[in-house]
Amino acid sequence: MSAPPQRTIWHRALDRYLPYSHVYNPWRREHPSMPRWLRALLLPITRLGLLCGFRNIDYALVNGQRSRLQLGPGCSTVNTVFNVVSGRISVGADTVFSNDCQVLTGIHRFHNGRRAGLLESAPFDEVPLEGRDIAIGAGCFIGAGATIIGPCVVGDDVIIGAGAVVTSDVPSSWFVAGIPAKVVRTHRPAERLGASEELVEPAP
Repeated sequence: MSAPPQRTIWHRALDRYLPYSHVYNPWRREHPSMPRWLRALLLPITRLGLLCGFRNIDYALVNGQRSRLQLGPGCSTVNTVFNVVSGRISVGADTVFSNDCQVLTGIHRFHNGRRAGLLESAPFDEVPLEGRDIAIGAGCFIGAGATIIGPCVVGDDVIIGAGAVVTSDVPSSWFVAGIPAKVVRTHRPAERLGASEELVEPAP
């Protein structure tokens, strides 16, 4: 395994003084609901409101380097929070996020019962810079308030129930829900199931 790339002074300065950025909902760009001149007028007003702490459902919040987030065409991110401090996040085409979702790579590690950042002799950094990547496939639907915690891989055409907390890999075409998220059922036709899979009925 190759060593993680070192952050430049420029990147460290950005992370220190400008740790957050915003992503305008890509789906809105492809399906505009208002004239271009009106969108151009509202854009600076909206960004000023974001800097002042006001919430806008058409902007996702990125905590960390913006370049670590890759969104496929046709995605709708609404007001999702993407934390890319400890890894990269990739989202496949046509995946839809509902309101108040979180996709988190960042973690705070403890050593001997205390946060590592509070100890001078901790053998590791409290917040790792790499190793907690999240990959979300194409055509997924992420329910309102769902949280995805890395490292994990979510397959294509997955449904994640509202309020679920995903902490492990999810195969394609499955519906998961709960805390932690567990398989509820598949929404693939029976003839498309593999030999090692079985049709799971909905939980009562």
